[in-house]
Amino acid sequence: MQSVSNYQKQFDEAFFNDGYNICDTFIRVGLTAETLSLGLSEMYKSIDGFIETFLGAAEKQGAPTDCKRGCAYCCHQTVLASTYELVYLGNFLKKKYPGKALNKIVERVNDKAEKTSILKLDKLLKFKQPCPLLHSTGNFCMAYQARPMACRIYLSRNVQSCINDLDNPLNDSVFPELFDMPLRAGKMMNEGFQARLRKEVADKLQVFENTIEGGLQTVLNRFEVDNWLKGKKVFKKIET
Repeated sequence: MQSVSNYQKQFDEAFFNDGYNICDTFIRVGLTAETLSLGLSEMYKSIDGFIETFLGAAEKQGAPTDCKRGCAYCCHQTVLASTYELVYLGNFLKKKYPGKALNKIVERVNDKAEKTSILKLDKLLKFKQPCPLLHSTGNFCMAYQARPMACRIYLSRNVQSCINDLDNPLNDSVFPELFDMPLRAGKMMNEGFQARLRKEVADKLQVFENTIEGGLQTVLNRFEVDNWLKGKKVFKKIET
């Protein structure tokens, strides 16, 4: 039991340090929108590489993931992401979907945010509605390349468990069967990244989790990243 505990501690520390060092590599020259974006892109690349290796090994052992393109049961639940991830996501959307296409995304963002912004955390985590970035007919993520860490590490062992979770949002005994290792790795890597960022800015910068729709409602509406980097309070915290 002790050896398992020690392994988990070493595992967590390794991925925390990876996230910390990735952030440090890019922002040590100065914290700007560009260096933060480059650092986050590198962290995503790192966790994606780990997950690819992990899933390959799981499949060889006869335990493949049930996640496939077009399967979007998980895209109906509340997703929390750090503010810097939401800035990255918003910038991606602005570049990829100019004009009317972005306006349609904003409409869906506002629609879901109107419902979730009034919920406290316990009810928010049980709320089910399609993500505003889920394509309405193609059933795929419209910002897959820029999706937050929480989406990248959410990997199901059993799709039926995801369906059951979606159909029973108020039943605490029903939950999706997920691979634990990617969840731990991504969580610790993001915590390390955030720790280095906090060291740079102390408490001046708003660095906390928000819903995708809540964060995008800010980022896609007259948002100036430099004002946020200078410490302006632009994001609304989730009520607990």
